[in-house]
Amino acid sequence: MAERRNDLDALRGFAMLLGIALHASLSFFPVPWPVHDTRRSDLLPLFFVAVHGFRMPLFFLLSGYFTMLVHRRRGLKSLLEQRLTRIFLPLVIAWATIMPLDTALKGFAHRTILPEPAVAEILCGDEAAVRRRLAEPGAIARKDASYAATPLAWATMHGDPAIVAAVLDAGADANERDRSGNSALHVAAFFGHDAAGRVLLERGADPLARNVVGRLPAAIMALPADAAAEFAPLLGLHAIGVDDVLRGRERLRLLLPAEPNPEGTAGGPLDRLTLAWTRLLSSDSLRLRFGSRSLHLIETNVFDHLWFLWFLCWLAVMFALLAATGTLPSGRGRWWLMAASCLPQAVMGMSLAGFYGPDTSLGLLPQPHVLAFYACFYFFGVATFAAEGLDTRLGRSWKFLLPAAALLLAAGIVTMNDRTLATVLQPAYAWTMSLGLIGLFHRCFAKPNPAVTWLADASYWMYLVHVPLVIVAQMLVRQWPLPAGLKFFVILALVTPLLLASYRWCVRFTPIGSLLNGPRDRRANS
Repeated sequence: MAERRNDLDALRGFAMLLGIALHASLSFFPVPWPVHDTRRSDLLPLFFVAVHGFRMPLFFLLSGYFTMLVHRRRGLKSLLEQRLTRIFLPLVIAWATIMPLDTALKGFAHRTILPEPAVAEILCGDEAAVRRRLAEPGAIARKDASYAATPLAWATMHGDPAIVAAVLDAGADANERDRSGNSALHVAAFFGHDAAGRVLLERGADPLARNVVGRLPAAIMALPADAAAEFAPLLGLHAIGVDDVLRGRERLRLLLPAEPNPEGTAGGPLDRLTLAWTRLLSSDSLRLRFGSRSLHLIETNVFDHLWFLWFLCWLAVMFALLAATGTLPSGRGRWWLMAASCLPQAVMGMSLAGFYGPDTSLGLLPQPHVLAFYACFYFFGVATFAAEGLDTRLGRSWKFLLPAAALLLAAGIVTMNDRTLATVLQPAYAWTMSLGLIGLFHRCFAKPNPAVTWLADASYWMYLVHVPLVIVAQMLVRQWPLPAGLKFFVILALVTPLLLASYRWCVRFTPIGSLLNGPRDRRANS
């Protein structure tokens, strides 16, 4: 019998490396990210959605599979020791070193990348300059290059009522919508800009305006205030305190009708459930206050791109409890976990409108539905090894599964804003794509390959430290007169060799390398 699954090791590394490509793509389309390129891409958002929809579900499935492998071979005590050294300790070290560097670079990007003059005038509160610029023909409908936002959208995000009034005086429609159907009043509600919201209402903004998923402005205030505070600097806005967002929302809530239901949505029962659940998770009772600062146990971003390591710690504890009580899954009935994953998917959706794929939970306490979603994949992997061991032929129908996944992805994107269909189609894509890739990698990488094994080992280190390098590379190329797709590959071409070299010469045969992947013999790997 084989001693290890080279194909699954390679696939786990591939899932890690895809995360680097995801972050490299973020500067080319409108999302809250510190660097935005001067060129935009219509294809990279599709790449992001396609990868985001399956990458982490696949990773957790493989993690569960290998967890059971280690448990069977070495026992529970050895498993927990390994998880402590290879997951928890790297998380703590990276949190204390890499994440502060990420934060510093994001701040540097905010200070050095100046917004377009029209946006800068709004964000500086220069009312006279705003009125002069908007007097130019077509200026009121002109959108900026980074976020494709109109002057009214920027004025509302900034929150200065005088600037909002100036934009409306220039002829802006108080009920204009963005691509997600959000009005300026939705935006004011999200950031808690009650003074701007009051001006909009006085100028005819519809308090019952629906976005594409049927949410009213009142519903947006159920979304985490911590997210609004975190997004503000990423969008180039002035910093907003969480308490300022909360107080502004309370004042604005008095101006908005409570119709058609307490959740403030016309999106149907599932969307009402989602918003009620979101409001529960965002409850201020879960907030710890330290003078002028606060930490929401669920919503405050603590782990950023390292959140998956924290989830693995929670899942390892769950695994240990099941092992200690003799209730680990045997493999029988594991296929029901596919249907079970639709239940947490039903309450996914933290954005202002629809968004494809699972939510991301960055806080000290995982969002229960996100943890439950990934637990379905993790324990499916556990159960698969329990039932079939290393000889599993999971994904053997990959030639059928991968085309089916492409169809499910297309259907899921088209119906992204239909919560009922999204509850089924999006998990179905994650499962189908994951199983299909398992089969494909078994077909291509079943035999040992030193280069593939080396890259799989390197991928963990590469993902841990890649964000600062990606941000620097994005800043370097952002003004180059090249197509967005080409610049995306240039970013990867700049970052990848540096990450590989750092692993080879600075990590692989050091205590850090031993911490991440176990000890490596320099002579055997030369």
